[in-house]
Amino acid sequence: METLWQDVRYGLRMLGRTPGFTAVAVLTLALGIGANSAIFSVVYSVLLRPLPYPEPDRLAQVTRSYTGGGSPSVSVLKFHYWRDHNQVFERLAAYDILGAGFNLTGGSEPERVRGIRVSADFFPVLGVNPLLGRGFSREEDVPGGPKAAVVSHGLWQRRFGGDPALVGRAVHIGGEPHVVIGVMPPGFRFAPEADVWRALQLAPDLNDANYLGVIGRLKPGQTIEGAKAALAPLVQQLREQHPAFMSRTENIRATGLREQIVGDARPALLMLAGAVGFVLLIACANVANLLLARAAARSQEIAVRVALGAGRGRLVRQLLTESMVLALTGGALGILLARWGLPALLAFSPGNIPRLGEITLDTRALGFTLLVSLATGIVFGLVPALAASRPHLADSIKAASARRSRVTASRLLVVAETAMALVLLIGAALLIQSFARLRAIDPGFDPRRVLTMQMSLTGSQYQTTAQVSGFQRLVLDRLEAVPGVEAAATVTNLPLEPGPDLTFQIEGRAESRTGEDSGGAQYRAASAHYFRAIGIPLRRGRYFTETDTASSTPALIINEAMARRYWPGQDPIGGRITIGRSVGRMFLDSTRQIVGVVGDTRELGLDRPAPPAMFVPHTQVPDQITLLANRVIPTSWVIKTRVEPLSLTAAVQREVLGVDREHPAANVRSLEQVVGDSTARQNFNMLLLGVFAALAVALSAVGIYGVMSCSVSQRQHEIGIRMALGARRGGILNMVVAQGMLLALAGVGLGLAGAFGLTRLLATLLFGVRPADPATFAAVAALLAAVALAACYLPARRATRVDPLVALRYE
Repeated sequence: METLWQDVRYGLRMLGRTPGFTAVAVLTLALGIGANSAIFSVVYSVLLRPLPYPEPDRLAQVTRSYTGGGSPSVSVLKFHYWRDHNQVFERLAAYDILGAGFNLTGGSEPERVRGIRVSADFFPVLGVNPLLGRGFSREEDVPGGPKAAVVSHGLWQRRFGGDPALVGRAVHIGGEPHVVIGVMPPGFRFAPEADVWRALQLAPDLNDANYLGVIGRLKPGQTIEGAKAALAPLVQQLREQHPAFMSRTENIRATGLREQIVGDARPALLMLAGAVGFVLLIACANVANLLLARAAARSQEIAVRVALGAGRGRLVRQLLTESMVLALTGGALGILLARWGLPALLAFSPGNIPRLGEITLDTRALGFTLLVSLATGIVFGLVPALAASRPHLADSIKAASARRSRVTASRLLVVAETAMALVLLIGAALLIQSFARLRAIDPGFDPRRVLTMQMSLTGSQYQTTAQVSGFQRLVLDRLEAVPGVEAAATVTNLPLEPGPDLTFQIEGRAESRTGEDSGGAQYRAASAHYFRAIGIPLRRGRYFTETDTASSTPALIINEAMARRYWPGQDPIGGRITIGRSVGRMFLDSTRQIVGVVGDTRELGLDRPAPPAMFVPHTQVPDQITLLANRVIPTSWVIKTRVEPLSLTAAVQREVLGVDREHPAANVRSLEQVVGDSTARQNFNMLLLGVFAALAVALSAVGIYGVMSCSVSQRQHEIGIRMALGARRGGILNMVVAQGMLLALAGVGLGLAGAFGLTRLLATLLFGVRPADPATFAAVAALLAAVALAACYLPARRATRVDPLVALRYE
């Protein structure tokens, strides 16, 4: 330890004598280590950290599956059957998979809060008890049971001032008093996020929809694989009991809850982790090059130490100690950069990253940073230490050999970092192209100057279609009277956001095995001005009008995708279909006549083709569908404006409250923000990889410049002789540039080969561009070659200014 302390003190003195070198090396390492620490915090929190529940490995999500796909939602009947007949789960619990939210009233201002309905076993399955009070009992989770609620710790603090007497007190939720029976502990989270939980209070129904999520806690000793096998017979049993209720292709599947929550975020996060790892390796290569150059300047010192009896092992240990001091200092500064950068990173991140609220720079991140710093010190310090400690440095022949060895190692490092920079740059370019093409897609509507908002229409006054449409008509009349508003409308849900789909049968067609007589499509209930408000074009027929009421002929508008699929080469106007006949009486609708065909809209996302979609007048929706829709999804509003849409937020909210004080409008956004939110994750991936690629290119350029600059300094004598013998400045310039470009082009060639293989891992993140797009590869290679040329040109210009007399006199 005493010898180690001596090495550390000596290393600090040596680094202090070259503050410029030390500052550049530490800053380079800090950038690489800090970026890795920040991304590690994200990757660990999302992918690796155990879920914040007791024994999280025993938690599973139970879903339906089909050939080639699946669905996370199930019906009440299926949930009850699985709960009562399975042998592998201690408990199963259900919850609203979307969550319409609830309206809190009775205070100074009404407020719409996030909220879902859950079964009585929801909190016990997760293994989390309320901080105050209790969870739901089985008696409260039956139709007509007591109205009870559990609230989050955040809502308890914010709206109720942390009053412990809230438990047992009634609050108004959806216009009705609910007794608060519990307050959850701080930090409790579950997707979908909620501030209020209410009991499901649903009975099994053969005609119910699939709209519940199901989670379960495995019995001790059971595994996910075992659960899959044990659940399979339940499908056949339920199919035998209710053959019309279970599809022949439908099965049951159990997935680890963490795996289900992470979903499709895993590939992007692993890609970012790999990219930031490349940045650190490039930083290590740069610092190694700096140490190799510094070793040349310290050759006399090393020779003296060898002459005095220092062994090679002692020299290597001393030089590695200096490297470790650099690495640990860079790591400490990297932690500071990560502490500053992580909040900025999360601020730019899309809100749909799973477990976003759990991301912190904790002790594991600090431990990771320490390990990375130590490994980094060894990685960038070992080669220079071995090269500098070569024995018999006093011998001129050995010194020349050592110098050649250092030059070779330095050039290999430049080739490696150029190759890694090219791989990152190509990946970033592919994502940029993908994002640009995604945003260039025509969504099928005009998002400009459109304000959107959502409401939770709950309570006894909104149980029927007549009640809901009457309220909507009053609000729409007031909204369209607001100065600056052109049109206002309601719709089941906004484009690009998940919504319901229903089956239908076409009248007048004989049943066929090909499915030409029936199908499925996205289902939307919309008011008369919806299509005009968001600019969906009419292709044939007519839009809805105010005369499409509950007493008029049931009308239907379909999109072109539905017309092409089910009426190819025909005019569907006048055709008649029945919606929901094969689902059950809850969804059974009147036979409707197609009155219009509108343009296609990207209902499911910009990266997915427009699906078949059908629209019904909001005044003609069956009561049972209205009741279910109000329960599980919020009502959306769209308002076409003549001015900047968000400037009308206050006026719009005031008009809504003027009709019903207990139902405020919330989640107010422009339709352009809705479109932006739909591509937020792709934008985030592109932004981060672009930043890492730019950093890698900058470090690579600095590395090339440093190597060529050092080469020019070491070859001043040779250059002086060449110029004394008549070499022209242009020839010297070309010679130095050619040597540097040879390294860069070798790195470009190696990087192209690596990118050809590695970019295939980006396939799931790309849209409209191939992983091995030749134009992208060529353009990026040319760009990096141009950067390398600029990095070579500056030292080459300096070489042309060498004075032959000065160079010869020095020798």
